[in-house]
Amino acid sequence: MRAILAVLALVLSGCGSADVQLDTTEQWDLVWISDSIGAGVAEAWADRIEASEGVEVRVHSHTPGFLTIENAQRMISAEATIRDELADAEIIVVYGNASHSAPDDMDTCARPGTDPRDPPESHTSADLAPYGDVFRDIYDTVFELRAGQPTVIRTYDFFSGALADWREAGIEPECTASWEAQADAIHEAARDYGVLTASFYDEFNGTNHDEDPREKGYIAVDGWHQSRDAGVAAQVEVLHALGYDPIVP
Repeated sequence: MRAILAVLALVLSGCGSADVQLDTTEQWDLVWISDSIGAGVAEAWADRIEASEGVEVRVHSHTPGFLTIENAQRMISAEATIRDELADAEIIVVYGNASHSAPDDMDTCARPGTDPRDPPESHTSADLAPYGDVFRDIYDTVFELRAGQPTVIRTYDFFSGALADWREAGIEPECTASWEAQADAIHEAARDYGVLTASFYDEFNGTNHDEDPREKGYIAVDGWHQSRDAGVAAQVEVLHALGYDPIVP
């Protein structure tokens, strides 16, 4: 049943038709909901939008630390202020991490350090199906709140700032496979709804996901988050490259 509804949502959305565009004579509201991997990006992206599209952008950014996708869903379902923001938003970005919906052994990839340790299984997107399903629930809610209104809806996948640590710990192949599975689950859910995914993973780690983003200056001193200059700027450019063609939920 979910698959049928997703196909219907995709058809009704218009899939980013060039015949439907946002009104640049009015201010755009940008709602950003994510964990700290998105901190600071909305504000920088708004500046980029204003410069390129010639429209004023008002930002509503919610980036609590360690926000899981389940907690993002709860915020959207339960907090009236956020629902009101979403209902009025021309641009919406939603992301949450997989900590509560990914296989438990993926925790070893998220644990900092280079100490040798057992790797996780080499997971596939099927193992991350519960994660993708929460994204789908969120898109259902967003589509309901924005029904009939042209909207740019985006999500993104998660880079690996810890790739060099994985290598030294001897867990790189399995962690990379699991990170790719996580990304695949995000992309698959988004495609079901005509939502575009910004691949921070490809930008930071290369399309083969074997490049160390620390060497690019993209990672902060904590070895995990994006740097506030080059890292955020790279995220903004990935988002900008997707363009601003809306879908109509």
